[in-house]
Amino acid sequence: MAADLLSTLNVPAEVNCVAFSPVRQLVAIAFSNKTIGIYDVIDQELRENPMSPLIGHTYSVNTCTFSPFGTMLASGATDYAVCLWDIKSGGNIASFESHTNSIRKVVFSPNSALMASASGDQSIKIWDMSRRRLVKSLQDHDTTVNTCCFTSDSHYIVSGAFDGHIKLWEASTGRCLHTIFDCHDLGVNDCQFSPTFGSASEGNIKHDMQPQQDELVYQENIKTLDGTIHYLLASCGADMLVKLWDVFIDRQAGKYTATKRGDLAGHQSTVWCVVFSGNGKLLASGSGDRSVIIWDPLHGEALQKLTAHSSFVTSCAFSVDNSILLTGSNDRTVKMWRLNVHQASTDSPHKQKINDGKEKVIASLQAMSVDDICNWLKTIGMEMYEKCFRHHQITGSVLPTLTSITLMRDLRIEPLGHRNQILRAIQELKDRLDNSIPDEFLCPISREVMTDPVVASDGYSYQRQAIESWLNGGNRLTSPMTNAPIQASLLIPNKTLKSLIQKHLDSDRSY
Repeated sequence: MAADLLSTLNVPAEVNCVAFSPVRQLVAIAFSNKTIGIYDVIDQELRENPMSPLIGHTYSVNTCTFSPFGTMLASGATDYAVCLWDIKSGGNIASFESHTNSIRKVVFSPNSALMASASGDQSIKIWDMSRRRLVKSLQDHDTTVNTCCFTSDSHYIVSGAFDGHIKLWEASTGRCLHTIFDCHDLGVNDCQFSPTFGSASEGNIKHDMQPQQDELVYQENIKTLDGTIHYLLASCGADMLVKLWDVFIDRQAGKYTATKRGDLAGHQSTVWCVVFSGNGKLLASGSGDRSVIIWDPLHGEALQKLTAHSSFVTSCAFSVDNSILLTGSNDRTVKMWRLNVHQASTDSPHKQKINDGKEKVIASLQAMSVDDICNWLKTIGMEMYEKCFRHHQITGSVLPTLTSITLMRDLRIEPLGHRNQILRAIQELKDRLDNSIPDEFLCPISREVMTDPVVASDGYSYQRQAIESWLNGGNRLTSPMTNAPIQASLLIPNKTLKSLIQKHLDSDRSY
C-alpha cells in the first residue's frame, strides 16, 4: 500500500476533528475557534461549502461526526453542549446541554437510532435520535471520559477514560458489563470497533478464492461455534501505543471478556486518534509526534508512516470508498492523501519480524538491537556482513558513528561501493527514524521544552512561567488554548509529564 499527498488545506484555526460523510464527498472539520467547517471534495481538493461555517458553539469544538445516512452532523464542544446540524441547510436542529463539562467525543450508533457523547464530567450519555432526548446516562468512570464507540450491531458501547480504563456497556440498559483495567498508561484517548470484522478465529475467516489476491473476506457479526459474538477493537493512548483487542460477548451465558490481541508500536509520542477504514482493512492513527501511521489491523503491521504535518495530528478520517485519507493537525492544515492499496510504499517504516510472527515498527534508531541491525542489513542487500556486525555488537546507538574508515579498518568492509551504500542507508534510516522532541513536551505558549510543567484548569499543560505570564499580562483570565475562562490559582504540577520529558532528554544524552 502507498499513500500519496494530493493537497493541503490551510484552515483558520487548530483542527480538533475531521469527519467524512458516509454517503457523499463531504467533509466536516471541528475547529478550536468555535466553528465547524463544511467542505466538498472537488478535483482532489477540499473546497468550502456555501453553508460553511456552522456557528452555534461558544467555545472550541472538540468533535464532530456524520449520521450513518449522512443527513445530520453532530458536534460537541468545550461549552458542554452537543449540537445537531441539518446537512442540507446547515441549520441547527437541536442542542443537548445535559453534560456539566467539556464534550470529548460524539458518535452515532450504526443503525442511527442512538447517539452517544463522552464528557469530562465522567459520564457517557445516550440520546434517542427519533425523540431528541436523553435516555441513559452511563456513570461508572472516575475521571474524564475521552472517547466512546458503538459495536457494529449497535447493541454495545465501549468507553475510554483518562485513568486508562476501557468499559463495555449494554446500550439498551446502560449496564456496565466489563472493565479492562489499565489499558493505556496515562489515559485512553480514542477507540473504535472494526466496522466489518466479526470473528478473528481462523476457522471462521474465509479466504478469497482468487489466489493471486490472497485477501481476507471480512464478515460482519460472525458468531463463534459456541454462539459467542466476537468484535475487534482498536484503542490508543498517551503510552504511544495503538492496541488491538478481541472482545467476546456471550449473552446467553452472561460472559463478557476482552483480551489484548497485540500492541502496534511505532509512534514516538501520545497517540490522539485511531480510525478504521470502512471496509475494515486499514487502520490509521495520528500522534503528537506529528505523524500518521497506516496499519494492517488483521496482521498487526505498519504499512506506511506519513510525516507531512508540522504539529501533532489530532484526527484522521477515511472516505466512504476507502480511497482517501484526511489528516487534521494543530498546524492549522488538513491534508488529503490518496490510498493505493495494491502499490508498494517507498516510505514504509522500517519493519522486522518479532517472535509471534507479526511485524513491528522500530520507533527509534537507539532502540535497535544487534538482531535489528542484522535484519536491516538484509533489507539493503548487505547481508554478507551480518556476521561481522554481530561479532562487533553493532547496535542502533553505534550505527550512526560508523564512517568509511571504521567500516574498512574495524569491520573489514573493503569494497568502496559497499561502504558507500551502507553509509547512505544509515543516513536514510536516521532520517526515517528522526527522534525529535515530541510536540506534547513543548509548552503551547512558548513552544519550548517544559522544565516545570503545570496543568491549568482548562486541562492543558504549560510551562509554569509561561502560563503565569499569560494570566498576569493584561488580566487575561482565559485559556490560551480554548479561550474558555480559567482559574489563575489552579496550577497543578504535572509530575508525570515532567518525568517523561526528563526521561526523554536523559535518553538522548546517553547516546
